Amino acid sequence: MRIETDKIKSYCRSHPRLRELIHDVLLFDQVGSSNQLALEMAASGLPGGTVFIAESQKAGKGRLGRSWFSPPGRNIYLSLLLRPYLAPREYPLFSPATAVAIVIAIQRSLDLKAGIKWPNDILIGGKKIGGILLESKTTGDQNAPLVIGLGLNVNIETDVFPPELQGTASSLKIETGKNIDRTDLINVLLECLGDQIFNLQEGKKEDMLQLARRFSLTLGKFVQVKTAQHVIEGWAETIEEDGALTLRLGDQSHRSIVLGEITHLREATAP
Repeated sequence: MRIETDKIKSYCRSHPRLRELIHDVLLFDQVGSSNQLALEMAASGLPGGTVFIAESQKAGKGRLGRSWFSPPGRNIYLSLLLRPYLAPREYPLFSPATAVAIVIAIQRSLDLKAGIKWPNDILIGGKKIGGILLESKTTGDQNAPLVIGLGLNVNIETDVFPPELQGTASSLKIETGKNIDRTDLINVLLECLGDQIFNLQEGKKEDMLQLARRFSLTLGKFVQVKTAQHVIEGWAETIEEDGALTLRLGDQSHRSIVLGEITHLREATAP
């Protein structure tokens, strides 16, 4: 079933905080990337508060330059253009905020327990069902545009995934055994996302970070992190106030990781 934008707009209008946050919802049959389209329209002066949804993407984007598998009519490919009332240096916090919102929305809608693999992957049963990509063309100015992109595997079966993803990816349909109404799920996602965005913009980031730590699948594990310069191994101890991950290394020193590709190796056993 096609995503129903009229139903999403009506839902947003009926919720005061969503009505304040979201001003328009645009649906496209196919785009290159919903994030890229949002960035281009932001550069043309589009104000914040627009949701871009695609039924399919030809060039869906993941982190670190990867592509995002985007078959038509099955999943959710959504980008929200914001012009936050925060300094651009705080924009990375929208990544854990979005991850928290997705986990809560899945629990609320489907009674499924999802978790967050730092920094921005959503997993169920150890398999990836969603991811988040923040993009911004910041100039250091207040209210610079920020695009929150999320991809969520909804009504896709295992055999539709490319072979390289079949052992590591899942979907909400696989996990529940039933088709999911994508429009209804988007409504709950936007409501939960709105809650976390307002937490940030109202100075309640610790409330959001406590949830990010609670839902984390990374904390308490011995992990390997690949950064642009190094490969680091250590015990994931906490998520810091800026969203960075604190690792405790073998010599008991600590390292703050802002960005990297993480692999869970085992449960932490060191004191």
